[in-house]
Amino acid sequence: MKNKIVMLITVLTVSAAGVMGCGSTAGAPVEPEAQETSEAAAAEISDEDVAQADAVEATSTSEEENTVGMANPWVEITEGEAQGCCDRLFKAPDGAHDQVWMKCEELGDPDKGIGPLIQLGFSLDDMNFTARAQQGAAEDADIAGNYVEWTVGPDEVTMANWGGGNMIGKTYRSVNDTGYVDMITWYDMEIGIAYSLSVAAADLDGFDIQAIAEQMYSEDNEPFTNMPNDFLEEQSGKTSFESYDEVISELTEGQGYAYITLTGYEDELLAVTDLVFEYDHSAYQASIYGKLDGEVVYFGQVTGNGSACPLRLEDGIIYAGTNHTYETYFISDEYNSVMMKDMISDGIDSGANEFSGFTRENNSYEDTLEYTGGQEEFDKLMSEREHKPIIEFTPIGE
Repeated sequence: MKNKIVMLITVLTVSAAGVMGCGSTAGAPVEPEAQETSEAAAAEISDEDVAQADAVEATSTSEEENTVGMANPWVEITEGEAQGCCDRLFKAPDGAHDQVWMKCEELGDPDKGIGPLIQLGFSLDDMNFTARAQQGAAEDADIAGNYVEWTVGPDEVTMANWGGGNMIGKTYRSVNDTGYVDMITWYDMEIGIAYSLSVAAADLDGFDIQAIAEQMYSEDNEPFTNMPNDFLEEQSGKTSFESYDEVISELTEGQGYAYITLTGYEDELLAVTDLVFEYDHSAYQASIYGKLDGEVVYFGQVTGNGSACPLRLEDGIIYAGTNHTYETYFISDEYNSVMMKDMISDGIDSGANEFSGFTRENNSYEDTLEYTGGQEEFDKLMSEREHKPIIEFTPIGE
C-alpha cells in the first residue's frame, strides 16, 4: 500500500516540491496538500513560496543539507511548541499514530503578524495524512501546496465542533488513473487562522475527509475563553455591555467612536477605535460592536493602513486595506459578525506579484467568487476607494 501511495504522489508532482509533507523524515506524510480578521492578516503567502519550502523539505533530511545545497526550512518540533505558534491548533484524531509535528519559519512574516507554517503528519487506517495551520494567513491563502487539478469541488460544508459548529469548510477531490487526492480547508475568522488537511491513496471512494477534520478540533486548545477580543474589552474588563453609551463610557482620551450602519445588520452599530487622527478625525482600525440577545458585544474588527488608508464607508460597506490590498467589510447575518466582502491583492507584499483574492456580491459564503481581474480592474477599485467618505470618529477628550 505504501509503495502505491509513493507512486501516486510522484505522478502528481508538478513542481520540484511535488507534494507536501515530510517525505524524508520518518513517520511523516508524503501526500500532496491543497488570509484577514486583523491587521496582521493583511499579507499573503505565495504558492511559489510554499512550493519552494516543500521542495527543499522533500529532498533533505532533518540533520543534513539537501542534494541541491539548500538548508531544509522545515524543522521537527513538539506538539507543545506547535501550540505556541497557533492560538487555536488542531490535534491528531483518535487512533492516529506516527505523529510528526513540524514548522517552517520561512513561510511566516513576524513583521506582518504571520506565524510559521505548522504541519502535522500522521497515519490513520493505513493512510498518511498531512494537516497544516498558519496563524495570520489570509482567508484565501493556499497553505496546503496541493498542485493538482481538482476533479470535484470546492464544495462548501459546515464543520462540526469548529467555531461552535458554524465554521465553513471547503472540500476538494482529484481523481485520475493514478488514484485519489482529497483535501479540506477551513478558516478561523475570529483569530485569522488558515487550516488544511490532505490525503492521497489509490482509492478514496466513499471516504469522508470532513469527518477526520472535525475530529481534529480540540477544546483543550481553545485559547481565548477568557481573553479580550480587542483593546476595549481589555481595558474595561468586560465582554458585554448594557448599551452603546456604556461602551463609550469605557473609552479613554485619544480613543473614539462612530455610529454606523452596515449591510447584513438592521440596526445601528457602534465602531470604536483606539486611535483617532487629529487632522480629520479618521481612524485606520476599528472594532465593531452590535446588539445581540439584549447585550452589546464585539462583532469583529476592520483594518486599513495608517493615515494613508483610513476606514471609509458608503452604502453599508466599509472600505479598508492597504496600498496593495483592496478590502471591504459588511456583516454576516448568519453569524452576526464582521465578514469580508472583498479581499483582493496585487501580490507585491507577499512577493508573488500576481493578483489574487475573492469577491462576494452578498453576505453569504456561498456567493464567494475568485477574483479574475488584472491591473486595470485593480487600479479602478483602488481609485474608487479613495473617493468613498471617510468614517469620522468622535474623539474622547476634546
